[in-house]
Amino acid sequence: MKKRLLFGAAAIFVAGSMYGRGEATERYETYIYDTYGENVEVDVSRDWKMANFKATFELERPPLQGTYHARTYGDGTIHDDVMPTYWANEAESTIHARLVDANTLTEAETVRATVSDRAGRGQTIETMPATSIFELNPEQFLGVAIMLHEAWDNTDEQKQRVLDIIRLLEDDVRSIHFSFDGTPDEDDDFTERYLNVTQNGRDGEPSFASLQTIDDLNDHDRLYGFDETTFITEYRFDGTKIDRDTVD
Repeated sequence: MKKRLLFGAAAIFVAGSMYGRGEATERYETYIYDTYGENVEVDVSRDWKMANFKATFELERPPLQGTYHARTYGDGTIHDDVMPTYWANEAESTIHARLVDANTLTEAETVRATVSDRAGRGQTIETMPATSIFELNPEQFLGVAIMLHEAWDNTDEQKQRVLDIIRLLEDDVRSIHFSFDGTPDEDDDFTERYLNVTQNGRDGEPSFASLQTIDDLNDHDRLYGFDETTFITEYRFDGTKIDRDTVD
């Protein structure tokens, strides 16, 4: 009898889940059509984090063709990542070309961009055309990671390169994350070094304005890295670890 009760409860749960999935699918399809004007097939799955359903879908019309995701929030509203994803891709190609043209980045080196979800929240194609992140107050919404294919050697040439990149981007981004990796195609995360710079400076990071000269970088005198024991480690520019127990 107990097994039958458990089986019956499971059957009811599955039936309820199937009904909920169908209802969620229809709601997502309606949302995508109303927002982006396309009839699409939606892959709906359980969103355990939000105690609801989430969706994966593909848009076919340029310039937004691609695969995207959407989820339903507790207040019943649906949010997707279409515009932030589109703008991130645009920013990566635009900034990469800008830095290559200025001879501060090689073709092989990489730019990654992150666009805040707030940049596209509550907007539709009619109210926010797929134009450019650079028309949306990018210094609030746009962060970039610049992946340089060189090991950090504490040279003035490297420091000047960092300063040149900051000057080229500071009016258009809220943060720049530099990574220095002499062997980018190998699994050697423990040798990489990182530098974070932000528009206004926060959490001990330097601001764009505070880094104007090589001496300013030397005064900051800090990189981040990883090691196998403490994971995140602070380093001086000369490569030695910073022992926080002995730092004033």
